[in-house]
Amino acid sequence: MTASEIRARLLREHAELRVLASEARRAAAQMRGGGGETALRDLGWCIHRLGGALRIHNDYEERALREVIKKVDAWGPARAEIMEESHMHEHAELLAALVVTSTADADAAGASLSRALDKLEAHMTREEEVLLAEGILRDDDVVIDYFGG
Repeated sequence: MTASEIRARLLREHAELRVLASEARRAAAQMRGGGGETALRDLGWCIHRLGGALRIHNDYEERALREVIKKVDAWGPARAEIMEESHMHEHAELLAALVVTSTADADAAGASLSRALDKLEAHMTREEEVLLAEGILRDDDVVIDYFGG
């Protein structure tokens, strides 16, 4: 798979993760609005789907980018390390949000989930700028504007 194909797949997956995050936010709002057991079950399902999609995405991203990203420029090894560290934190935060969501306190569950989703969305945006930018993840070996000129 070429770098541009990897980039396109990862960006599509980011868009899908954003849709799932939005669905989880809606489900959390319904739960906080007094939706009862049905809302809690719906929220659990949304988190389950989001967690599964995120795990698949991160596994693919790490495998596909690990060696490619190291070679894009002088900052490649640092980018690879940041990617791996941020994914570990992301998984831990989503798991913590899932645990809190399983409690009876709808406000605490909603707040925890909201924080985790905010961080996930910020992570994807940062990743799109630092790892997946068109000028960074390219099919050719030419480094554009390497020295600012």
